[in-house]
Amino acid sequence: MSTLAVLLAAVGIADLVRRWKIPVGILGVVAGLLLLGGGWHTLWLTVVLGIVVAVWVVAAASGSSLGTGLLAAVALVLVVISGDLTFGDAPIQGWYDDLAVPRLDSVPLDRAALGLGVVLFLTTAANVVVRQALSAMGPRVLAQENDLRGGRVLGPLERWFVFACAVTGNLAAIAVVVAAKGILRFPEISRDLPDGLRAEYVLVGSFVSWGLALVLVPLF
Repeated sequence: MSTLAVLLAAVGIADLVRRWKIPVGILGVVAGLLLLGGGWHTLWLTVVLGIVVAVWVVAAASGSSLGTGLLAAVALVLVVISGDLTFGDAPIQGWYDDLAVPRLDSVPLDRAALGLGVVLFLTTAANVVVRQALSAMGPRVLAQENDLRGGRVLGPLERWFVFACAVTGNLAAIAVVVAAKGILRFPEISRDLPDGLRAEYVLVGSFVSWGLALVLVPLF
């Protein structure tokens, strides 16, 4: 899972910076592979992941869903072939083993790296996917973001919380998040017009956001 961890982290980091997104993302790919034990035999992975990051950045800037589709396809392939991808000794293995975090004692380095990659992706890169889903519902639905503020800030917080709860098996807490979201948005949705666009915006955005937080949980 180290390669998938690097891909998600690189995309997440590239989306967080304002300038030089593609160089920063590719640098993240190179640094991630080296730190996790990648060598010359994984050079082809650097090229593949670098292309994915570049396409993601360009597509996100233009509003195209091509980057999302390519990211999903490559991520699926990496999951399928993860058992055949061999890495050497990770330079940061000793540092990781010396961390004074009891909960990480039984967590392998590649699994911890995947968790970090998922968290970075869920920060702002996931907002791009949510926006694309809303755009697919029609421009009138997407236009509701002008009235319903806070989604881009609350979205990452929700996704982090839902992901953490799912990984730790605290499913009841996820239900609390869903209920709290309904209460928070109820005053705005109650003032919705007969076309129900506000409700559609909240429901589609919320379910896509939560789905992104949950889709990789089975890998942990």
